[in-house]
Amino acid sequence: MLTKFRSLSREVVPVHLDGNVSIDPSAAIAPGVLLQADPNSRITIGAGVCIGAGTILHASGGDLEIGAGVCVGRGVLIIGSGTIDRNTCIGAGSTILEPQIEEGSVIPTHSVIGDRSRGEVSVVIDPPAPPPPVVPAPSETADVWDSSNAWDTPVVQPPVVETPPAPTPPKTEELLTVTIEIEKQSAKSVAGRANFDRLKRHLFPNG
Repeated sequence: MLTKFRSLSREVVPVHLDGNVSIDPSAAIAPGVLLQADPNSRITIGAGVCIGAGTILHASGGDLEIGAGVCVGRGVLIIGSGTIDRNTCIGAGSTILEPQIEEGSVIPTHSVIGDRSRGEVSVVIDPPAPPPPVVPAPSETADVWDSSNAWDTPVVQPPVVETPPAPTPPKTEELLTVTIEIEKQSAKSVAGRANFDRLKRHLFPNG
């Protein structure tokens, strides 16, 4: 049945009604809306409800109640019995079966809720993308005389290289003793023994 319905703007718009349908006078319903209630079912639309064009509300198996202040977007399909509580917002193009929507809920556009043939479909909103990494700006040339961070900069000590001690040269007396011992051992093979003895007594009178 095509019914003329007066909206809040006092404009008369065509709304399709079928069955037991109750509409608050303050509700705003766009053209092309279908409100159908099966036998033993009822559709109740509360105060201040806004329903977009092309939306279908089909009550079956019980009452379908649209609470006060609910906003239903364009092209929404609501089938079954249940309650859409007050101040709920349903995005355009959504499908809701056997609705049980709590007060103040927000249903994103093109959502499917209550389709038991495919399992319950939950609405998942992608988390916001992480912010891009902050790249620090290139710093200016460091001042070699700047000591503002001197206390924060660890001091690196150079490795200590141990220098082996220089060999101690033998004393003159030790050299002399070694020389005399060598001369004594080789004295037998030296020609002119008498001359060698005289030279030795001349050079080393205390030897």
